[in-house]
Amino acid sequence: MEKNSKLIQSTFSGILSVTVISIVSGVLCVMIDAIVTGQFLGKDAVAATGLINPVVQICGLFGSLFGPGLGVVCTRYMGMARQDRVKQVFSVAMIALTAICAVVAVALFAAAPAIAGALGAGASDTVRQMMTDYMRGYAFGIVPMSLSISLTGLMMLDNDQKRGIVTMGVTLAADIVFDLANAVIFHGGMWGMAIATSLSNLMGFLVLLAHFRKKDRILGLTRQGLRPGDIREVMLCGIPNAISMGSQALRGFCYNALLLAIAGAGAVASMSVCNSAFSIINAVALGLFSTTSTICSLLYGEEDRRGMEQALGLSLRTVLIVFAAIAAALLLLAGPVAGMFVDPSAEAERYQGARFIRFMALQYLFGAVSYSLSGAYQGTRRLSLNYLIDVLREGVFPILSVLALGKLLGLAGVELGFAVSGILVLLVCVLLPCLRNRRFSLRPGDMLLLPEDFGPKPEELFEAAMGSMEDVMKVSGLVMAFCREKGAPKRVAYMTSLFVEEMAGNTVSHGFREGKPGSIDLRLIYRADSQVIRLRDNGAPFDPADWLRRNHPEDPASGAGIRIIVGLAKDVTYVPAMGLNNLVITI
Repeated sequence: MEKNSKLIQSTFSGILSVTVISIVSGVLCVMIDAIVTGQFLGKDAVAATGLINPVVQICGLFGSLFGPGLGVVCTRYMGMARQDRVKQVFSVAMIALTAICAVVAVALFAAAPAIAGALGAGASDTVRQMMTDYMRGYAFGIVPMSLSISLTGLMMLDNDQKRGIVTMGVTLAADIVFDLANAVIFHGGMWGMAIATSLSNLMGFLVLLAHFRKKDRILGLTRQGLRPGDIREVMLCGIPNAISMGSQALRGFCYNALLLAIAGAGAVASMSVCNSAFSIINAVALGLFSTTSTICSLLYGEEDRRGMEQALGLSLRTVLIVFAAIAAALLLLAGPVAGMFVDPSAEAERYQGARFIRFMALQYLFGAVSYSLSGAYQGTRRLSLNYLIDVLREGVFPILSVLALGKLLGLAGVELGFAVSGILVLLVCVLLPCLRNRRFSLRPGDMLLLPEDFGPKPEELFEAAMGSMEDVMKVSGLVMAFCREKGAPKRVAYMTSLFVEEMAGNTVSHGFREGKPGSIDLRLIYRADSQVIRLRDNGAPFDPADWLRRNHPEDPASGAGIRIIVGLAKDVTYVPAMGLNNLVITI
C-alpha cells in the first residue's frame, strides 16, 4: 500500500508540474500586456482592458473548446491504432475551428464600436475609443491564437512535446518585444497593443506549423472520409472548458456593469488590476483541477478505488496548502502586486485594486477544494456534478453575491461578495457528498461518490510484475490460466495472454534502456461482461508512430494479439507521467 501511495504521489506531482507550467506560460502574455498597459498607457487604458476582457474570453473560448476535446477523441483513436480516424477528426475539427474563428474575427472588427458603446455606456468617450481600437486590432489574431491554443496541447500526442514549449517561449518573447516597441517607440496606443498580441500569436502559430513538415506525423490534414459528426463529438468532450470560460465571461460582464453604475470607470480599472494579478493563480487552480481529473480518470479505468481515494486526498491537501500560502502572501503584499499593473499616479485605482485582491484571495481559499472535487468528478465520468460545481464557482455564486451585496453596500459589498461566494462554494462541496451519501463525512472515499460495488472482487483480480522476457513468458501463461479459470472462451484467454506477451515483450526488448533495470506491472480484471487490462512500465516514453507501425505490420502474424485486443476495446487510455507509461484497455 505504501508503494502505491508513493507512486500516486510522484505521478500527481509530475503531471501537476507539467500542467501548471503549460497553463502559466499561456497566461504570461496576458499578464505582460496588463503590466505594459498599466505602466505606459494609463488608467483609462486599464479600464478599457477590464471592460473588454469578457469579450476576449469569449473569443478564446473556441480554441479552449476544441483543443481539449480534440485531444480526448484523437487519443482514443490513436490507442486503437486508427490513424485514418485520427487524421479525419483532426482535419474536420481544424477546418471547423478556422471557419468559426474567421467569422468571429470579422464580426468583432465590424461590431467593435457598437460593442464598446454597449459595454462602456458609463465610461468616457476616450475609454470607449480605446476599447474599439483594441478589439479591432485583436480581431486579426483570433484565428492564429485559437489554432495555437488547440494545437499546443496536442503536440505531446504526436511525440513533439518540446515544440509546445518552444511555441509558448516564442509567443512570450515576441509579445514582450512588440508590447514595449509599441509603448516606447511607436506609441500606437491600444490598437498597437492589440496588434502586438496578434503578431506574437501569429509567430507562435508559425512555429507550430513547422511540426507538420515531417511526413511521419500522426496528426495531419486529409480530405478523405471527413465526417461532420466528429465536430460534435470533439465539442462535447471540450464542454467543461467552455462552461468555465463562458461563466467567467458572463461574470466579467456583470461585474463591469455593476462597477460602472456604482463607482465609474476607475472601479473597473481596479477590477482589471485584480483580474490581472490572479491570472497566474487561476492557472495554478486549473492545473490542480486538470491533474486531479487525469489521475482519477486513469485510476477509474483501472477500477482502483483505494488509489482514487489516495489521489483525491493528496489533491485536497495540496490545494489547501497552496491556496493558504497564496492567500497569506496576497493579504500581505496586495499593495505592491496592484502597483505592478497601474502607474504611480493612479493611486486610487491601486488602493482599490489591492482591496479587491485581498478579498478575492479569500474567495479562492474558501473555494479551493472545489477544484479537486470537480476534477475528481470529471475523471470518474460524473460530468453533471463536475458541470454543477464549475458553474456555481465561476458564475452563479460570484455573480449573485457581488451584485446583491454591491447594490446594497457599494464597493464594500463587492469586496464582501467575493468572500461570500467562496464560502458558498465550500458549503456545496461539503454538503453535496453528504446529501448523496445521506450521512456527514469528509473522507475522500465518501466524497468520490463511487458505487458500493465499484472495483473488482479479489477473485476477479490478477496482478503481476515483470522485468525480463522470462517473467513475461511466465506471466503470459498465468494470464491464460486465470482467464480460463474464470470461464473465458479458449480463444479469448489465448488472445489476452498473447496481448500481454507481445506488449510486455516489446517493452522489455525496446523500452528498457541498456544497463537500467525496468519494471512492468500488470493488473487484469476479468468479469463475464467486461475485462480491464492495465500495463504500467518505467521504460522509454510511448511513441505513437511506433505504436501504429506495430499495429499495422507487414507480417500479418506479427502483433496479432495486440491488434485483436485493441480492435475489441471499448476504450483505450494512455497517460505518461514521471517516467511511467500507463496503458488501460477496457474490453
